[in-house]
Amino acid sequence: MKKTKFLFLAISLVALFMVSCDKDVDLSTVENVYTSDDYALKIEISWDAVSDAEGYNIYRADYDDYYDDITDLTYTLIGSTSSTFYEDFDVVSSSYYYYQVEAYSGDSRGSRSEPIMGTTIYLTTSEAFDALADYTDGLTYNALYASEVPTMINEIIANHAVPNTDLVFLIDNTGSMGDDIYQVQQAIASIMASLPSGTRVGAAVYNDLNEDPTGWYDYTNLTSTYSVTSSFINGISVYGGGDYPESVYDGIVNAVGDMSWASSSKRIMIVIGDAPPLEGDLTNYNLGEVINECTSLGVTVNLYPILIGSYKKSGQENQ
Repeated sequence: MKKTKFLFLAISLVALFMVSCDKDVDLSTVENVYTSDDYALKIEISWDAVSDAEGYNIYRADYDDYYDDITDLTYTLIGSTSSTFYEDFDVVSSSYYYYQVEAYSGDSRGSRSEPIMGTTIYLTTSEAFDALADYTDGLTYNALYASEVPTMINEIIANHAVPNTDLVFLIDNTGSMGDDIYQVQQAIASIMASLPSGTRVGAAVYNDLNEDPTGWYDYTNLTSTYSVTSSFINGISVYGGGDYPESVYDGIVNAVGDMSWASSSKRIMIVIGDAPPLEGDLTNYNLGEVINECTSLGVTVNLYPILIGSYKKSGQENQ
């Protein structure tokens, strides 16, 4: 009899526990949502915490004031987070979007926040290169003149390379880059001589995949035979590039994927260019996807962009 009562009590407690676990949590509406308006490559979203929330879902609606009514937008789930902060990298510069945030706990959902607009500003090469460096623990270097580029390459090597580094040069080979590439070619022997012991070197070029779908990108793999990489760099010629933005994101992702990275100590990619990345439908990747690619290899591929002076683009960046 005592065993029967004990068994009944145990079953009752389990049932009560299961009911309590399945009980819906009454979540309040997310409030005080803030969206940024001072970046070109991302929109930051933040909000107040909701009691008992396990996390938050972020919804976005793309808005075109020529075609859409703000009261009839379609929202799509773009991400979730356990914090009260989210960065949306899948955006285009000089655009605006609407966001809603909802709290969740298990299967329970709170009401979505009121729609709020987030905007992006005009994209400069400086912001793009700084973001690539910041999110991969690298550093941007600014070369006002072509003659400064070899010096900055040597600074990067001296300050950041270590023995057994994997080092890749990724170079924009559009028309405006001719004098910069020439300076690198003239200095390539001394650059190779300055590398720490055990360093392997590779190189790649990028152009505009929309203007030249088959020849916009080329590379030579990482190797300890420096003459192979030197020959590739000395053979770079320039062409095209009349529409200003270039396939920066696509070039980085291709180079990260193509190189036979092996170093467990340091992986560096020196990106040399003078134009911002293509965006939207003109590229296969956004900033977030580039960052994920660079950080997905266990040892982050640190990006060290060398930004060439914008005067060479005839003021296009300031238009």
